[in-house]
Amino acid sequence: MPRPVLNSPAPASGGAPPWQWLLVASRAGTAVLCVAIVLGAVWPDQAGGAAQVVALVLFGAGSLAFGRAYATAVRRSRAEQVSTMAAFGGMPGAPRSVRVELRLAAGLQFAAGLTGAAVRPFGPLAFGILAGVYGLGAIALWGANHGEFPSRSPHSQRRRDG
Repeated sequence: MPRPVLNSPAPASGGAPPWQWLLVASRAGTAVLCVAIVLGAVWPDQAGGAAQVVALVLFGAGSLAFGRAYATAVRRSRAEQVSTMAAFGGMPGAPRSVRVELRLAAGLQFAAGLTGAAVRPFGPLAFGILAGVYGLGAIALWGANHGEFPSRSPHSQRRRDG
């Protein structure tokens, strides 16, 4: 089944692109993390635990996103020449705005986590360094689900017997 071409920011039908939920989730996760880290740095006794929970939830969600992206990339590799680097970081065929937004969100998540850990290194804010996995998982999900890869030639397609 041919994959839809996703080079335009919105599909021709006028609806939202199929990856829009991923951008919204990335924005929301980044915003929640940044607010939690700031509050945890200012009021460590009252908000430090909440910041830790936010960081661990984002880490878990990012880990699940990586797992899902891997499974999708493996499935797609039967008919397409999926490159691991391209699928999990290069985002081939992604509109520039999507690439910039997802990479910026991942960078902000890592920066917020590192800043929180630097401000309060021996408390719950140190877990913030794990939250950047969420941004990397979003990038991997986009690449595995919507990336454009060349088709395999018929003689090199992988068989589905197992």
